[in-house]
Amino acid sequence: MRARLLTKIMLLGLFASVLTSPAWSKDTPSTTDFIDGDVVLQKDADKAGAYRYESPGLDLSSYDRVIIAPVEIWIHPKSKYKGSSPDDLKLISDTFINSLVSELEPAYPVVSKAGPGTMLVRLAITDVKMKKKKRGLLGYTPIGIIVTAAKDVAGSRVSLQSAGIEAELLDAQTGERLAVLVDKGLKAPKDKKEKLSWDDIDQRLRFYAKRFRARLDAANQ
Repeated sequence: MRARLLTKIMLLGLFASVLTSPAWSKDTPSTTDFIDGDVVLQKDADKAGAYRYESPGLDLSSYDRVIIAPVEIWIHPKSKYKGSSPDDLKLISDTFINSLVSELEPAYPVVSKAGPGTMLVRLAITDVKMKKKKRGLLGYTPIGIIVTAAKDVAGSRVSLQSAGIEAELLDAQTGERLAVLVDKGLKAPKDKKEKLSWDDIDQRLRFYAKRFRARLDAANQ
């Protein structure tokens, strides 16, 4: 009887520890397949709805160059509209890359080849939910007219309802994971007069890029 009681106590303790561990916390968001493997995320104190991970003992002073992989855009399966053109998605992706580059350079050059002191930034805009806008014949962009801003894509063609950001920082030579960021806090305001836009996502990315730049500066002083 005593042995059975001890066994039950051990099982209950194990079960409780699993439920209370960070990886199983109700507050921890699920990632997409963009982030490989399991990662234990902690709340980001700077942004509501954001979470992050850093490898133990992360030393950014070892890095002074950055590779930025092409930005991926993941449309949510339940999105009411999935018809964005490849050109639109490329424009949006290029806009985000340009924002990151402008925050990092010239102090931290964005390069195309891995080498000592080089980090790789992987970025995805995930869980994108869109709704097609009702528009008349004059609401379509004719062939030959070039849309030059990401905000114009969402502003005139679709209504952006929600989106997330997932980013991963790797050592470009070894592939070691250095950090992960997951932000699920981008949603259209309840007030219908205000709407979520690609520009809002760009501003959020700039916030993270500025913070990243500040940490690099502090580490390399």
